[in-house]
Formats: sequence, structure tokens, C-alpha cells
Amino acid sequence: MTDTTRRRTFVAAVVGTVGSLAGCLGQSSEPSAENGTETVENMFADDEDDGEPIEVNGGEDEEDDDDEDGENETDDVTVEEDTDEDISTEGTVELLADVDVGGSIDAGAYVLLRADAEVDGSIDAGEDVLVGTDVEVDGPIDASNVILEADAEVDADVTASGDVMTAEDVEIDGAVDAGGAVDLGDDTEVDGDVAAGGSVTTRADVEIDGSIDADGDVSLGDGTTVDGDVSGDSVEEGEGTDIDGDIEEDDAADDDSGPFDDDGDGDGDDDDDGDDDDADE
Repeated sequence: MTDTTRRRTFVAAVVGTVGSLAGCLGQSSEPSAENGTETVENMFADDEDDGEPIEVNGGEDEEDDDDEDGENETDDVTVEEDTDEDISTEGTVELLADVDVGGSIDAGAYVLLRADAEVDGSIDAGEDVLVGTDVEVDGPIDASNVILEADAEVDADVTASGDVMTAEDVEIDGAVDAGGAVDLGDDTEVDGDVAAGGSVTTRADVEIDGSIDADGDVSLGDGTTVDGDVSGDSVEEGEGTDIDGDIEEDDAADDDSGPFDDDGDGDGDDDDDGDDDDADE
């Protein structure tokens, strides 16, 4: 059963993220009256250097030195039409809906891919990556936090220094490695291991063709299948879960630690039987 409360929360989070990213990205293609620089730039209106990465603020340009500091302020890129070029910028990158990028994206800040966009290469972002509905990414994603909306597909690994979060029906044909938490929506498929520096949560009918290794708690939703081992501080299973490997919980059930807990089992004695009466006399 779909968790509607979580779905509303997810949508709200995505909307908030989109709003924040939209605020970071310029929304006007006209020069600013204050500094004379463009806030949005169509990078592919006049492609002359086929096969070369497109770099924004990659070098000094007298036309860009209109602000007081002499620095280019047009780092944010909006991709409005298909291109075979790589995209490289120190700022944000936004792909509009249905746009196909035949290369990779390397951004110093956020990357926002709107619905039905496609990236044939990798995405490397200095900040968050938001992948919209029905978006396809053929290469790996490496970012601070990664959010994948419904029906998104990633044909390689997803790596984040923070959290990885998906909506329903997401496909990841690789491993998921997060420094924070991992939250996988209903019917999500991961063709690899899931590793998290925090908790791992799966919703209903999630399939993981690998193991789960979490430094926090693991919560498996109804019908979740895991082809490998599952380890975490604690492991909670919903109805109909199927784990092919072993389950390892790091949190000891015995809380009666004492000053003579020499065997490390928390029972206050130095023997492995857990019985204080059979300690060395």
C-alpha cells in the first residue's frame, strides 16, 4: 500500500527544492539593467566547437567583466534545446523538459533535470541533483544530495555525500552509496548494493539486487526483496519481505553493561554465557 502521507511529504520537499533551485537560476534572458549581464544563457544557440566541452566562466572575457569585481556572473546555465556537447560550469545547470544532452554535466552547484529530459553521460554536481519525472540518466550521478522523482531511470551508480531519496517506480541500474540516509519509494529497483552512513528505508515492493549496509536503522517495507545481506543498528521487516542473505543487527539487545564487561556482550561479566554466576571465581 502506498504511504500517502510520505508521498505528500515527498512532493512538498520536491516542490520546495524546485523553488529553491528556480530562485538560484535566473528567469530572464534579457540583460540586467543593474549589471548588464545575462542571468539565463542558451548555451547552444550558436555551437561552433563541436565535440568540445562547453565551459561557462572558464576564462577571462572582456565582455563579461561588467560588474565591479570584474568577474563573470553568468555561471548559471539553462539548456533549452538538444545538444551533443558536455556541459561544464561553476554554477547551476537546468535542463528544460524533453531536452536531450548527449554528453555529461559537471556543475559546481545544483543540477535540475525537468520531466522527460535525458542525459547520455554522467552528472557530477557540487551541490544537490534533482531528477524529474521520467528522466533518463545513462551515466553515474555524484552529488551532495540526490532526489529522483517518479519513473526516473539511472543506468549507473548513484553516489551522495548526503541523502538519496526516490519516489515510486524508480530504476537504478547500479549501486547506491550515501553518506547520509537512503529512502527508496514504492516499486523502486536497485541493481546493486545499498550503503548508507545513516538509515535505510524502503517502501512497498522495493527490489534490491544486492546487500544493504547501514550505519543506522534499516526499515524494510511490505514486499521488499533483498538478494544479499542486511546489516544495520536494527532491522525492521514488513509483511512479505524476502531476504536471501543474513541479517546482522549492531545494537545489542542486552543493556545491562557493567564495570566488568570484559567479553563485550554487555552483561556485566567476563564470560560468553551471559550468566554472572558462572564468571571466574
